Amino acid sequence: MSSSQPNVIVLTIDAFRADRASLHGYARPTTPTLERLARDAIVCERSYTMGTFTQTACVQFLTSSRPLSYGGYDYGARGRPPTIFKCFHDAGYHTTCLSTLHWVNRFFGYGDGIDEEYQLFGLNTLPGVALAMIRSSLAGYQSKDISPDAMLEAVDPVLLKMFDNTLEYCALHLQRQEELRADFPHSGLVNARYDFIKVRKLIDRHRQEYLADKLAYVDKHLWNAATMDAWGGRWLPKEWYFCRKLTKLLSEGLFRAGNRLLGTVRPGLAQCRSTRYKNYPDARSLADKVISLLDNRDSTRPFFIWTHFMDTHEPYVSGHGLKWYEQTADHLAALGYPRDFNPSVTFGEKPNNKEDEAVFSALYDAALRSTDAEIGRIVDALDRLGLRDDTLVVISGDHGEELGDHGDFGHYFLLYEHNARVPTLFHRPGLGAQRYDGLSTIMDIAPTTAALAGIEPAPGWEGTALTDAAQAQQPHVLMETFFAGNCLFDHRPLYFGVRTRDHHYLWKEYRDPRDNLSPEGNELYDVSTDPGELNNIYRPDHPLVPGFNAVIARRLAELPAITNERIIGLFGPEIAADAQQATAADEAVAAGCD
Repeated sequence: MSSSQPNVIVLTIDAFRADRASLHGYARPTTPTLERLARDAIVCERSYTMGTFTQTACVQFLTSSRPLSYGGYDYGARGRPPTIFKCFHDAGYHTTCLSTLHWVNRFFGYGDGIDEEYQLFGLNTLPGVALAMIRSSLAGYQSKDISPDAMLEAVDPVLLKMFDNTLEYCALHLQRQEELRADFPHSGLVNARYDFIKVRKLIDRHRQEYLADKLAYVDKHLWNAATMDAWGGRWLPKEWYFCRKLTKLLSEGLFRAGNRLLGTVRPGLAQCRSTRYKNYPDARSLADKVISLLDNRDSTRPFFIWTHFMDTHEPYVSGHGLKWYEQTADHLAALGYPRDFNPSVTFGEKPNNKEDEAVFSALYDAALRSTDAEIGRIVDALDRLGLRDDTLVVISGDHGEELGDHGDFGHYFLLYEHNARVPTLFHRPGLGAQRYDGLSTIMDIAPTTAALAGIEPAPGWEGTALTDAAQAQQPHVLMETFFAGNCLFDHRPLYFGVRTRDHHYLWKEYRDPRDNLSPEGNELYDVSTDPGELNNIYRPDHPLVPGFNAVIARRLAELPAITNERIIGLFGPEIAADAQQATAADEAVAAGCD
């Protein structure tokens, strides 16, 4: 392998909030490994996601494209530019995808260019993903804003694809079940112990029922889908709960009975024990698998490995194994927190009081600390194998997290700084300590990784390599999303954000009916003096507002689903005309380049 073609490991961390990383000056030592890597790394000080939830983030960092391009983010990589996997595969790399994300797999167009794909998400996520993609259409049908025919037009391909995906998922897990049990023995992924033959029969029955009368099926099974839990206990998961091995059903029944008794005397411990199987493989198991791949690599080809750590996603779990919660105290103590914080507090949706808010915050930090430690084990394995100098390690978050900052816990679609700013780091010995102070996005990860590996970027990538001097002059970052649900451009309000070095402008077409967190109207913050975005200085005649509106109008003019009349109604004819002219000029330049 030539020195110009290094190995590549890309590690993304869910809900990775930049101002909670000691890498970026946080007082508690949450990321000592990243600080160590920063001595030979490009560290992005102002790296942002353009959409603050994982579904939008995946298309950014894996296809280097904007969330609302190509008809929106609903269908993942399908119809978008080549993925980073495809780019590196075509350059001669052996590519491995260890996906804990139900949004990143062959079902959403990411399969092309992946040599080894591990689907490390649970069976229940498949109908949950389908519901997330069609919930807005179902809600419109329920409220009679969308006709039955229009609803079925949106729902039909999603449900049929979900049935196919579930059958393929079952086949893949039947093929790999022994390997998965060996690699991830403490995860819910394998300990659900599904009988995949029974699940396939159930799916065939549902498909036949749906095809016999599609509208009747929707009315029967999905009428409440607009409000049901996306990963839910209803619809398919409720039925295939009993498609599990008999021994599993019996042992689970006995465990629950005993745990209920324990809960009468030690409720916190009982809650922790009830979540002994995490929904996703924990950071230790993922690190073990990456290290195993390194130990057994094909030394004749460079490798490209990607995985995504989930321990920092709510409910913020630190530690590994069935008794992961017994290790949480050590991670808390390492950060200067009391050891006796209850790890089960975060299994409620929101804190119940101020004391619980402090525990939520501390357990988030502990999960980050434990994840950082597992990244350190991967780096140590590179040293042990003599691969450190020949391996580029890329680390980033998909989005940030709010810990009560704007009345929210989690990352519920809003574009505030705590949700949008993430750490991003590119490490390889010899790079030196570089702090990149310009504005960047996670859409720039793929082209920067390619540039540092010495290969050409894929055609159609919209991001820019941070090694390009022009990137440092970027005047703003544009964020774009819907508040929740799928991309119905004709029926739902758009949310945008414009982030400059000193200001953050949050614009919404109107407040989505499901949005009970953000205020009515637009918001403007001077983040140079108000980093917590607590003092909204927006007023329609603020001198910065016309420029921000022009940026948003120009982006709207690029989206085929948005009419010029709609832009005029939002911003007036003058800004709309300028946006159309600018878009036409860009298209002419692009055509000339082609």
